[in-house]
Amino acid sequence: MKFVIKNQSKQNGAATLFISVVILIIMTLMVIYAAKVGLFEHRISANDARYKDAFAIADGGLEYATQLFSDEFKRTYDGTNPTTSNATLATIVANSAVSNQSLGGGTFTVSATDTGSTFGSIPVYIFSSVGIGTDNSSTATVERQITMSYLFGGTAPDVPVIVGGGVGVGGNFNVVANPDGGGDGVPVSVWSSGDIEGTNSAATCHMQYYDGNNAQCSNPSGNTENISMGGDLASLSPLVSHDATVPDLLPNDPNFPSDLFNFMFGMQRADWAIKKAEAEANGQVASSCASVVSAGTNAGANFPLWWIDGDCDVSGATIGSSTNPVILVIDDHEFKAVGNGQVNGIVYLFENPDSGLTPTAQLGGTTEINGSFVSDVGGSAMQGSYAVVYDPNIINAFSPSDGSNYSFSYVPGSWKDF
Repeated sequence: MKFVIKNQSKQNGAATLFISVVILIIMTLMVIYAAKVGLFEHRISANDARYKDAFAIADGGLEYATQLFSDEFKRTYDGTNPTTSNATLATIVANSAVSNQSLGGGTFTVSATDTGSTFGSIPVYIFSSVGIGTDNSSTATVERQITMSYLFGGTAPDVPVIVGGGVGVGGNFNVVANPDGGGDGVPVSVWSSGDIEGTNSAATCHMQYYDGNNAQCSNPSGNTENISMGGDLASLSPLVSHDATVPDLLPNDPNFPSDLFNFMFGMQRADWAIKKAEAEANGQVASSCASVVSAGTNAGANFPLWWIDGDCDVSGATIGSSTNPVILVIDDHEFKAVGNGQVNGIVYLFENPDSGLTPTAQLGGTTEINGSFVSDVGGSAMQGSYAVVYDPNIINAFSPSDGSNYSFSYVPGSWKDF
């Protein structure tokens, strides 16, 4: 009996030893597995860090090259004819390509390829950027399609006063007509979708008769050099259809565009945010005109379009110039210009379909708009004492052959990384 108990004790010890060995082996395997997993995750993490490094360099390279393209385009593009357009575009694209440019300890190379598609008259390009990380062991590629969009996708306004509604003029309202606005030798001063009203103090004329210390059309009382004299307009008010007595005034024109925003910018009024984004990309969206007034004659030097979503007061200031005119879009707020002030370019009172508000204008003194005054609304928004002068130099400055009248655009949905 004692022999059996002793034997059983030895068996129990052997079993314990076996189990301990098995557990030790399992734990060893687990440690080895954990080490391998940790090493694998470390390698993944390191690879991810290297890729992110290369990706950041590639992305930075893409931004660098596309900005270079935009700057070169605005500076050198000449769209006078297909020959100069193609030549300057080829030079711009060539100058935008970058090879082995250093950035953040790594390098990037950017190439540009014509997709064969166009946006307006400008080709759409694929810009592809390859970034190499700081340790030269990883690469990343990003690409995006870009183009340049013309400021006026529709028609640059070449009539001094364009109104979507009735025109109720008062005070010393003077308009210098576009002498060929209705065709060769056919002057147009006011073009509207509603009636035109005026007083004895209103007058329209050709440029050679717009003179004096405070320049205006000659006193309309009995002077035949005016195209339309205030007395004639007053006697006809409201002018509901074209009349030979005041031949340059076009009320209730059946050819008047149903959407002035689309007429000018080539996109539906509902898509106004796209055009605003162009101004924003150039740092020219503001809640007042303080920055416009501060820029003065240089307000259009960077980019013509300013989008103002607050009240705009330019009283007494000179805004823009004949070589660098502006486009002031007054988004459902008041445009105020009183005193001896001048705006070179286009003032557009925009009735935003999403705000439920209405733009207004307060004009007086010797305010002068050299270019065009465009309004989505008529009536009181068009009243006041001011002059609107058709200036062919202003219209020519907005030419699509001039690269400075374009803004940089990404093609939506075209961004890729590899």
